[in-house]
Amino acid sequence: MWILITVIISSSKIETKAPVYLRPILHDTIEKCELNLDQIHSDLIKLTYNYPVEVKVEYDENNKKYLKYSYKTDYNKPEETKYFHCKQI
Repeated sequence: MWILITVIISSSKIETKAPVYLRPILHDTIEKCELNLDQIHSDLIKLTYNYPVEVKVEYDENNKKYLKYSYKTDYNKPEETKYFHCKQI
């Protein structure tokens, strides 16, 4: 069983603001989980055409792919980063 975890981290006062975990998505296989990750990536890439966002595909120490999506909800607010990662449970 695999789970797609989404974590949001704010860049302001990291020591006082806890990360936010969104509702996890369960998958039967790593292939299904990574397919969902690829769909999220393609949707986020479309935002880069019109908005000041950054989308990166990175790899962890186990060579597993994850997404890093950075954005500002407002120009006066700090940058937030979302991480999307498939993990085995």
